[in-house]
Amino acid sequence: MRERKLSDEWVKDFNEIAQKQWEDFNFKLPNGESLKEVQERNIKALNHILSESKNQTVVIGTHGTALSTIINYYKPEFRYEAFNAIKHVFPWVVSFEFEGEALKEIRY
Repeated sequence: MRERKLSDEWVKDFNEIAQKQWEDFNFKLPNGESLKEVQERNIKALNHILSESKNQTVVIGTHGTALSTIINYYKPEFRYEAFNAIKHVFPWVVSFEFEGEALKEIRY
């Protein structure tokens, strides 16, 4: 569950680009990833982990944007403001409880 690729170039104003991406999940810089692409990639990986780990406790480490797009997948109200509030919290621990691939609860 790697972080998104923003661009091949240095991004001068990360906050501006991050906000644009959260406003439009399809927005991306040249040679970068959109949040939709990050979300799809990480949900696919999460579903693979869930299918391989039935009835087990699993710990996953990842980056803030990757984790935030996963939370947004299950809780669409998790948007830029929430992402911005957690981007300097290290570590930020989030607990997901699943039944199969169905989410039962998120705690953060």
